[in-house]
Amino acid sequence: MRRPDEKKIPRGTGPSPEALSVTECRPGPRIMIVDDDPQIRGVLLRLLSRLTGSVVQAASAEEALESLREAPPDLVLLDIGLPGRNGHAVLGEIRASAELRLVPVVILSGGGNREDKLRALRAGATDFLAKPFDSEELMTRLQSLLQLKAFTDTLEEAEKVIVALARTIDARDPYTAGHSERVSIYAAALGRQIGLPEPDLTALRQGCLFHDLGKIAIRDEVLLKPGPLTPEEYEEMKQHAVLGRDLLQPMKTLARALPVVYHHHERFDGSGYPEGLGGESIPLIARAAAIADVFDGMTSDRPYRDGLLGRDALDEIEKEARAGLWDQELVEEFRGVMETLPRRGRRGSAA
Repeated sequence: MRRPDEKKIPRGTGPSPEALSVTECRPGPRIMIVDDDPQIRGVLLRLLSRLTGSVVQAASAEEALESLREAPPDLVLLDIGLPGRNGHAVLGEIRASAELRLVPVVILSGGGNREDKLRALRAGATDFLAKPFDSEELMTRLQSLLQLKAFTDTLEEAEKVIVALARTIDARDPYTAGHSERVSIYAAALGRQIGLPEPDLTALRQGCLFHDLGKIAIRDEVLLKPGPLTPEEYEEMKQHAVLGRDLLQPMKTLARALPVVYHHHERFDGSGYPEGLGGESIPLIARAAAIADVFDGMTSDRPYRDGLLGRDALDEIEKEARAGLWDQELVEEFRGVMETLPRRGRRGSAA
């Protein structure tokens, strides 16, 4: 018999209504129970009723994965011994998804041995509890994980706000609209080409998205000036690298991206700013970002000049690298990368 607040999913709208149900949606965390034993699901449902929110139940891997694609939960309770595809397959799909990879997954298993436990933890399980489980221990662990998930969501929302802010800064000048996102695409392609590990690739992409964030504090008459800057105006413009770093520094999740924000105007010969670093003392991800940044700048129209064709911009960057401005090895890799990227209009491709 169903609880009064439990609703069956209508027939024809998703997984089997006999196997999958959702409690009344209330403010609070959304939790998914994946277990083929209806008695276990019932026990868990009664325990979870102490928490506000909603509970989704699935009896198989297929039903769980379909529901996960429709609405990501805040936490998953997952049995290993499912019919057909087992719980390891569900865990693998969750951790491979950009939208789901931060969702806590607690494995509940009655027949799992030590190897099953180690396999699940290596694959990204957040916790592993054997059946029969202690209900108080389970609830204490779940509440702790849900608090951590809420904190993670807050950080992700803050990052989205910063991305939107970076786009707004680009949009202040119609000639730079989309600049940061293009630089992020170019730099990430270069990073993959030279074999950067995934954490560094993420830092490079994020850093490029935010590299001009400090321009929020630069006056319009300086930022949007159509002609050359005076020495005083140039000194003001140079502060955007420092300001951007200072704005992002409190966010620990973006700590690895700060070298891009702070050092993307350093030059290989030491003639750049803000610290005048040279050669390999400039962080590698900042050197890669600098090349992508200057390429997009050269291929974009400005009020006082037309943008260069991609191949002409690459020729110019190579000439500047020989003169000492850029890392020559990275510039050579970048030319190869740009020949494989989809064309971006007339000027953005290397063709």
